[in-house]
This record gives sequence, structure tokens and C-alpha cells, in this order.
Amino acid sequence: MLIIALLSAHPVQASCLNHNADSRLRTYCAAETLLGNAVTLNDALLLDTLLKREGFAAGIGLPNPVDRSTTQAFISPLLDYNSNINGGNPNRPLVLGGLTFIGDEANLRREGAVAGAAAGVNGRTAYGNDNYLDYAVSASYAYSPQHSLGIARGSANICSRNFIVNQWYIDACGDTTRLVRDLIAETNSGLSLSTAKLFGTGNGAFHSASFGIRRYYAEEYQQNQIQLGWNTVRNRGAYTGFNFSFGEAVPNHLAQRRSVSATLGTTVFDRALSATASYSYADGGKILGFERDEITRSITINYAITNSLSVNVGFREVDSSIDYFSEREPIVSLQFAPIRF
Repeated sequence: MLIIALLSAHPVQASCLNHNADSRLRTYCAAETLLGNAVTLNDALLLDTLLKREGFAAGIGLPNPVDRSTTQAFISPLLDYNSNINGGNPNRPLVLGGLTFIGDEANLRREGAVAGAAAGVNGRTAYGNDNYLDYAVSASYAYSPQHSLGIARGSANICSRNFIVNQWYIDACGDTTRLVRDLIAETNSGLSLSTAKLFGTGNGAFHSASFGIRRYYAEEYQQNQIQLGWNTVRNRGAYTGFNFSFGEAVPNHLAQRRSVSATLGTTVFDRALSATASYSYADGGKILGFERDEITRSITINYAITNSLSVNVGFREVDSSIDYFSEREPIVSLQFAPIRF
């Protein structure tokens, strides 16, 4: 709560803390913005708190007690539109060459509004002088009264984040997600190792350039991926992020081969606004000898209506080499700030 109180009184430093950027880049921006300037006591307390929460035990040397290891439980309402509540098939025939297949009507996809709640625990534990663990475990359930169907999801992740030298970092992470719908259940997991470098380029711009490798585990295959990122936060509040992924070919399985996403974050009418556009290409799939590849495009806009509620709207399009799998769908959801205790 100390940080929240200080930010409202120090807009220049607070603007470094754009919610799209990770905590490491936000802290670096705040530290570099204050460097060489006259610093008030509140400025110093803000920076000391941020540094200690990033694992730097000494902060800037102030007698400012900050718990470097924290765990919080949370609960949050869910309300959104889902285009495939039950994990069913498209409502059209599957045409492969001269063959036409008609699916069972009981297995057609169901779409509509779903509502529910998510709950979990997340936290951070510092170890050593400049290192810490981030971790989170959560579960959610959303229900469609229209179709009397539910969607259950569980996830867990942990990251070891380590300062090396001269603003170089190494992170080792693991994650897993389990999604259960009426007709299908699937688990996806991953292990990653990455390095990141923080640096500034003048005019109040501060960057995080990252490179990593990831081992992805799907239900029926495994894949090696390369991940690149370039994220920038400016001490006047704007944020840009570019992330790229390249995956190896997986014979006989539809797997993502490359993807790119771009995010712009800013403030409009004193409320956070962000827009994200993404593109991905997948290939390798086969059905009865017919090859399947897909291009997926999406764009979303998120705007904070109040301090505790934001709206997320957008559009997603899948262009498949087999028309049966092509689709266009809206993206609509309300996002509630979690209640923490």
C-alpha cells in the first residue's frame, strides 16, 4: 500500500510503472529516471521499496522495512463470451477432396456468455541478495446457464529470476495449464531458460531485450522453441512490447512454427489503455493424408473503466487450409481486479 500512496504524488516516477511492463523493467525505469536528479524523501522511499521487492536486499540503504517474501491469496469474478464452451466441432461438414463428413449434432460446439470465478495464490520469495522466485497457483470455473455447461481450468507456474551483472539477468521458468470442457480435456506445459538485458537509450526510454529457449509439452507432442522479446517503457507512461516465437517442425501434428505480437500501452482520460495485435502460423497437421496449416490473426483493446474493472474487446480470425477449421469470432470480456487477502 506504501507504493500506491506514493505513486499518486509522483506522476513522473509513477509513469514508469505502466502495468504492461514487468516489475523488473518498471523498477529500472524508476531508478534511472531519479538518477542525477534532486530526490525527495518520498521519491527515495518509492525507489527503495521497488528495489527491495526486486530482490535487492539493501535497496538504496534506507531503514525502510519491506517484506521481500510475500504470499497472497486472491479471488476474482469471471464474465466473458466463449465461442466453444464444450470443446465441440464446427457446425458444417468436413470436406476432404471428394469426401464429405457430417458430424454428430450432439458434438457441435456451443457458444455464449459464461460467468464464474477464479481463485488462487501468488507470491514472491527472495533468496540470496539479488534473486527471487515468482510463483502462482490458480483454479477457475465458468458456467453457461444457456447450455448448462461448465469450463474448468487450473494452472501453476514458477520462475527463478536472477541478477547476474551490469543489468544482465537469467530466468528459469516452468508452467502448466489444465483445461477441462464437456467434450475434451487437455494439458499444456513448458520449461524455459532465458536471458534479459536492461538498458536506456535517452529521452526517458528504457528497454528490456530478451532471448530464450523453451521446451513445450502438448498432449500429443513436444516441441523446442526460440523466444525473443523487446519491451520498452518510457518515463512519461507509454509502453511498447514486441515478442517473437519460432518453433521446430513437428511431423504429423499441427504445431505453431512462428508468431509475433505487438502491444502498445498508454493512458487515456487518466485510465490505462492497451492494444495488442498478434499473428501466428502453424503447420504439420494431417487428416486422412490431407495437410493442414493455419494462420491466426487477432487484435484486442483493453481499457480500464474504473480502478477495479476493465473491458477487453477484439476479434480473432483463423484461416485454415482445410475450411472446416477456419473461423472468425469476437473477443469480449470484463476483467475484474482480484480481491486479495
